[in-house]
Amino acid sequence: MMMGCCTATGMFFGLLGMLTPLIALGAVIYLLAAKSRNHELGEVR
Repeated sequence: MMMGCCTATGMFFGLLGMLTPLIALGAVIYLLAAKSRNHELGEVR
């Protein structure tokens, strides 16, 4: 019973650990895209 619980927890944290760099990369790309979009809007004003 405990082994199953630990395995599920380990799989969850392992998956979270693998996804964290992808999430961070996506956030950086999103911020850069939003910044460039806002910059273009600023030039129009």
